Amino acid sequence: MAAYIARDMIIAKRLKGKAIATWLGPTGDAARRAVQRVRDRITSAAPRLELYFDIADPWSYLTAQAVSRLAAAYTVDLALHVVTPPASDVDPAPGLRAVHAVRDALQLAAYWDVEFTGKREADPGMVRDIGTALIRARPAAEQLRAALELTGAMWAGDRKRLEALLGTWGTESHGSVAPILNSAYAELRKAGHYQGAMMSYGGDWYWGIDRLPYLEAALARDLGREVAGVVRPRPEAERGPQRLSDKPLACELWFSFRSPYSYLALEQIEAVLAPYQIPLVLRPIAPMVVRGLPVPQVKRLYIVRDAKREADRLGIPFGELCDPLGGGVDNCLAIAHWAAKRGPADALAFARSAMRGIWSEARDVSEYVDLRAVVERAGLPWDGARVALDDPEALRAAQANATDLAVISLWGVPSLRVGDFVAWGQDRLPLLADRLRRHALAASAPAPVPGPG
Repeated sequence: MAAYIARDMIIAKRLKGKAIATWLGPTGDAARRAVQRVRDRITSAAPRLELYFDIADPWSYLTAQAVSRLAAAYTVDLALHVVTPPASDVDPAPGLRAVHAVRDALQLAAYWDVEFTGKREADPGMVRDIGTALIRARPAAEQLRAALELTGAMWAGDRKRLEALLGTWGTESHGSVAPILNSAYAELRKAGHYQGAMMSYGGDWYWGIDRLPYLEAALARDLGREVAGVVRPRPEAERGPQRLSDKPLACELWFSFRSPYSYLALEQIEAVLAPYQIPLVLRPIAPMVVRGLPVPQVKRLYIVRDAKREADRLGIPFGELCDPLGGGVDNCLAIAHWAAKRGPADALAFARSAMRGIWSEARDVSEYVDLRAVVERAGLPWDGARVALDDPEALRAAQANATDLAVISLWGVPSLRVGDFVAWGQDRLPLLADRLRRHALAASAPAPVPGPG
């Protein structure tokens, strides 16, 4: 009887996975766009590009640069909303996030043709002062220019220039800032998102320069023109030799079996590292919710839809999913720990097989039938894996990995560290590939000839 119940549960989850895949796929996208068109007709509103801008957020500054170029390249109605930083329910580690955002923005600016001169987190006093200028009503194009000029001065640490710009743009009282920004953030949440550096167009969301190609494609499609490519990588001549470390390199990858972005990273990482023969060290951790970090529904829905969009671009199967939270995650952590003892190749083979099962086949890894299938597909013996499920050391290892992740000012996955390169997100793999290329150039450069004496 138990076997029949388990079989029925697995079948039910497979069907649920197929339903989710339909919601995520072209049929679901078409339905969402149809709803948006109906809303536009009812409200008589023309489609417009909306930017949600967080003054203290480096990613918002980079995104505003991209939007400025989009507005110049495409005829589009523009709106800019200045919002507060994310609420605590979607931003569980604001201190770490602020530190990492600056580091990440510097790396993005070194790779893409955008500018960022920040060296530390935004100065709270400057943020408050800029708020007094950006709550003033003005046309969207002027507001965007004001946001770029004011926050550009802030990130450069140029107080004198900031004071001059505040005089030029004009200000309101400090007491008026919080209510207006809080109201704008509430409208953002009502619209279906939760943080700055977001662009909204035609019922879809686009985060930062990472998702700009999708937005440009939508604009070009609607306007019947070619994609302009407003943000491109800098010429390689500007991205010359640069060492990652003077020590032998290894790539550490922190990931969670419940993270769709981790699945996408695991599917790509070998191709990035192989040309340079960089060893991969997998660092599995428990999901955020297990570590006491909330992931509300608005965030989960965006992440799954965005991951589907990225998976389609990369040609990675995705959509028939089965949430492994609970016993499924525990099983995967235990077998991952056991596989790592066998060797890095076995660890990667299991992680990839399990992730494919979870995110593209709706396999329930809390059940032995599906768990055994992903283990054996990885070329591993089920008898050994099954014994490993009782090893308490696996959870301790996952906790240690999470502690090490916090040391590098990160908390989410997938996260990467190679030498001095630290990044969060599968979006950063092109940046890693570029840094490895630059490191190889530096390593192959001839040693300087000593001078006389």
